[in-house]
Amino acid sequence: MKKIFFSVVICPDTSPRGLGIEGEDDSWDFGTGAGFYVNATEEKWAKYQMYEYVTSELPKVIQNVDILNGKLTGKHAITGHSMGGHGALICALKNPGKYVSASAFAPISAPMKCPWGDKCFSNYLGSDKSKWEQYDASVLAGE
Repeated sequence: MKKIFFSVVICPDTSPRGLGIEGEDDSWDFGTGAGFYVNATEEKWAKYQMYEYVTSELPKVIQNVDILNGKLTGKHAITGHSMGGHGALICALKNPGKYVSASAFAPISAPMKCPWGDKCFSNYLGSDKSKWEQYDASVLAGE
């Protein structure tokens, strides 16, 4: 019997959609479409658990897709652009060995040092910057 090799490319959203959170659609760089791949700890944004979704929930969903019939080998890679590049970097850095490859195209790799990161992290994670460090690739990589 001949072995068949294939790849599956999954492109998850960057945030939940249509949650009815006040302000979620007010800005292009925060809220809907801009979840920054963090697990939000601030009560208002607590449904934004995108890190958990990408690293834990989504792989389980993929494994159970009928067409794949459980044939995935468990070899996963992760990639992204801009905020998605940030997500790819932190997912790989926080989970050594989980991904056989991680790549980022024009990533926001030091979000604690830019206005986008300040805006998102302060709203999703609060004012405690030690929580922010858990999602900053430059900190996770040891700067």
